[in-house]
Amino acid sequence: MNVVIIGMGTAGYAAAMEAAKRGAHLTVIEKRDFDTFSPCGLPYVIDESIPSFEDLKHSIRLRNTEKLLSHTVESIDTKKKTVKACDCVSGDCRTISYDRLIIATGTSPVIPPIKGARELLGKGTFVVSGIDDTSQLKKKADVSHSCVVIGAGAIGLETACTLHNRGLEVTVVEMLPQVFPQAIDEDMASDVKNHLEDSGIPVVVNARVESITQEGGVLITADREYAADFAVIAAGVRANVALAEKAGITMGTWGIKVNPKMKTSAPDVYACGDCIETFSYINGEPWMMQLATSALQMGQIAAINAMGGSAAYQGCLNTFASELEGKEIASCGFTEAQASRFGYDIAVGKGSGRVTADYYPGEETVKVKLIVDKKDHHLLGGQAFGVGAFWRVNVISLALKARMTVDEFSTMELAYTPPLSTSHDALHSACDFALRRL
Repeated sequence: MNVVIIGMGTAGYAAAMEAAKRGAHLTVIEKRDFDTFSPCGLPYVIDESIPSFEDLKHSIRLRNTEKLLSHTVESIDTKKKTVKACDCVSGDCRTISYDRLIIATGTSPVIPPIKGARELLGKGTFVVSGIDDTSQLKKKADVSHSCVVIGAGAIGLETACTLHNRGLEVTVVEMLPQVFPQAIDEDMASDVKNHLEDSGIPVVVNARVESITQEGGVLITADREYAADFAVIAAGVRANVALAEKAGITMGTWGIKVNPKMKTSAPDVYACGDCIETFSYINGEPWMMQLATSALQMGQIAAINAMGGSAAYQGCLNTFASELEGKEIASCGFTEAQASRFGYDIAVGKGSGRVTADYYPGEETVKVKLIVDKKDHHLLGGQAFGVGAFWRVNVISLALKARMTVDEFSTMELAYTPPLSTSHDALHSACDFALRRL
């Protein structure tokens, strides 16, 4: 079976591995001049926690596979079952037939309508999206003393921290009222903001940047100016859907519309990863997901079904984690605000405390928040901030996957030893608090 895969990000890579394992004759088309890379590692090359961008690159060697690197797909003909692929260097084009097509075109960074933002790209404004653009940013940081990061999501804040670790003066400017606006609630976001500012990174929220001048030298908001040598634009990403849309494939609100088998509206065409609109595991509603872990699953599922197998995606939980200036922030499921928008009557449980026994040396703490449906006591989401936040959210994510009630979750048995934990974890305290609210 001839399988064509467009894009070799996480989802495309997973699809290629799975399809090859099942005996496909593969054609992989990628606009980069190398196979694939790990974009989540980009911020950590800036401060050389990861020594080189080369460390992020990966090559694939698969049987019966033709790799067309430095190629773009100009069009898809879903009736003739062909794609037109063109060489980015020579301009030569060829038509490739497929039995099954998998679209994994990923995302592109959003450049907001800020005067000067697009005009100064690569000179005074930079994005953290690929190796080339992040390499430009790193070179600029080498000869700079200060910068402003526009956007307080994961990429923006992780980049702010690594630039700060390089010795730059960094200010974060966020249009919305809080950091991580899609992942955590305002109360947890306030703790993260305070931690960043205590670490020497000012965070300005409710501030819309209106213009950037002097190759990034001055950023102007509604009420003040910020002097900086350059600006990092981290205002989110947008699904790359133009190719699929031009081919007449049905779109959702956030990306290519697929069913749980990753099947699009076109015959024998699948899509996976950041370019699609997925759905929530909790309530089945359409959802936006742009996480590597989910993209990996989707790529595998698309390939299994394309090769005649049967697999279905169960929905996303948006299980997320980040590390900022020595502290972890993590979340999964719905935030309090999201659950309320979906019409749930919710109870919230919070717990905090030390991460080691109270008599053991050390002062590290963690805070946990649970969101619970009052109607049936099912968990809807969770958030954590502090040491060990990520593993606690992983535990909550597993409980969400099992559709546990908070009553059931409160009976969890966790490992205990004084240097690593307490006998009554912040997770237990959050459960106790939530149960009292039901």
